[in-house]
Amino acid sequence: MPFYKDKNNRYLVKISINGRQICRRKYLGRPILTKEEAIKCEKSLYLSYSELGFEYNINDLFDIFEEYLFKKYKETSAQNYLYNFNAYIKPYFIDKKVSEITRNYCDYVNDSINDLKFSTINYYVFITRIFVVFLSKFGCTINPSWFYTFKKNRINKVRWDFYTEEEFKKLISKIELVEDKLLFSLLFYYGLRIGELRALKVSDFRNDRILIEKSISNKGRDSCQKVYDTKTNSSIRSYPYVLNVRSLFEDLVKKYKLKSSDYIFKSKWDKSLVIGETTIRRKLIEYCNKAKIKVIKIHEFRHSCATYLINKDVDPKDIANWLGHSTYVTTLRVYSHLLPIRKEKVKSVFNDLKLK
Repeated sequence: MPFYKDKNNRYLVKISINGRQICRRKYLGRPILTKEEAIKCEKSLYLSYSELGFEYNINDLFDIFEEYLFKKYKETSAQNYLYNFNAYIKPYFIDKKVSEITRNYCDYVNDSINDLKFSTINYYVFITRIFVVFLSKFGCTINPSWFYTFKKNRINKVRWDFYTEEEFKKLISKIELVEDKLLFSLLFYYGLRIGELRALKVSDFRNDRILIEKSISNKGRDSCQKVYDTKTNSSIRSYPYVLNVRSLFEDLVKKYKLKSSDYIFKSKWDKSLVIGETTIRRKLIEYCNKAKIKVIKIHEFRHSCATYLINKDVDPKDIANWLGHSTYVTTLRVYSHLLPIRKEKVKSVFNDLKLK
């Protein structure tokens, strides 16, 4: 057996290649504590020091690719990439050797990806490029640019729905619980991401500001509730209080006698956890049915906020800062197709033109 336990229950991995002994006590910068990690470390060492070059079997690389993703990207992003890779990209590379990934085979894979009946083909092309870059560590000479989206598929078919001001007022009018009123008000007025909303603590509500610094997700590697930094540095932001948000917050703290370290929106079943996304979705459906309005996705409250602000002629740079975008170009690119009202405003400008 090429790995052994020491007196501290940590693994030592030893392999021998061409008479050269190679030892490791750490894997990916951490002590090796489990047998599974020791096996992955062993595979990684053999592949790293082997002289087989193009004879690598890609089946042996999938576990290492998983570690590569979680080392290179945020845990939630890596988990999403891995899920979609396993579902849509991995089947093309099973039982293949690196030497078999030729230009012709890449053309076949690229054609197959572009034939998928999804509006997110760009995303799958992106993940394929990540995998090809990873394979370059093991002798693959394929250029990532050989994977691309066909011109017929380049139109972004994703269309987001949103609430108008009137629809949101109807929704709020049907909510009685103070915690739910605050929850949906924060989503609409501030365009918070769902993870940012769930991570809010009492201490984040200051005298004159609301601080956004963390995010909570259950989409990590082990699917349990974890606290992360916000999506980007630009996502760290503070907001002034708008409308009755402060009074709703104070009523909520008084109602449940919340402490400074408490989360604002707790789980109904386990007070040590925050409210789940499914619970929020269920609440939204219930209130929408009462208000007799359409049901939108939770993330589409963010689009509702952006659309409302743009249609009120707020400067795109200010909107980008409000939403936590790194640049206002992102704001215009993502939300431009949500603005049919803007075209009516342009029309009115020309209608006011008086020709002699």
